[in-house]
Amino acid sequence: MGEARSGRFRRGVDGNHVPWLGESSLHRCATHSKGETSMRIKALVLAAAFSIPTIASAQDTKKTDTTATDKSMDKSTEKSTAKLEGDDLKIVAHHNHVNLMEISMGKLAQKRGTAKVKKYGAMLIKDHTAANKQVKALAKKKGVATIPEDVPANDTEKKEHDDAMAAMDRMKTLKGAEFDREFLTMMAADHDKEIARIDTAMAMVKDPDLTTFLRNVRPTLQRHADTARDLQKNTEVSRK
Repeated sequence: MGEARSGRFRRGVDGNHVPWLGESSLHRCATHSKGETSMRIKALVLAAAFSIPTIASAQDTKKTDTTATDKSMDKSTEKSTAKLEGDDLKIVAHHNHVNLMEISMGKLAQKRGTAKVKKYGAMLIKDHTAANKQVKALAKKKGVATIPEDVPANDTEKKEHDDAMAAMDRMKTLKGAEFDREFLTMMAADHDKEIARIDTAMAMVKDPDLTTFLRNVRPTLQRHADTARDLQKNTEVSRK
């Protein structure tokens, strides 16, 4: 059954009159709806367009930061793994030699000294063994497969080396209190010389890791020199 309509109204299913939406009205509604949808789409497109440069800028900043970090890490790694050359390598060779000599002297003290000097000898062995492990680790880190021999650079250093070897040979003929006196005098003087050499070397060393090693080992050598002098004083007191 068709709907009855009159002018701007039509009869509904309940018999009442309700406004009639003609084709023009429906067209206007559809057009209005399409207009809103079109505006929303344009707004979304514009928002997306504005957001793209921001995202790209953020990505570029992230890439720049990452590149800068990578370059910084590369420089740090390059510094820490730089090979030892020239005077730096000579210093490493010298400390390797000194540590081995002091370990030998410590063992000699344990064989021929009195109880207090034997204890001092044990300290020499322990500390110089630890120091030489650090020297070898440093050399390995820098690509030095074999630490070269500590060759005297001049006549003065050659004389010091020859005197040290002669003193060690003499120590092997002494025992007890006599050994203590000679040994402690030698240890105090030798460690003072090494401390002076470290102070000179730190002003010319180029490798930062070698500088750190020298700075860390210096207090140990100072303790050895001070302990030797203290034991010397006690030895003199005991003789009176």
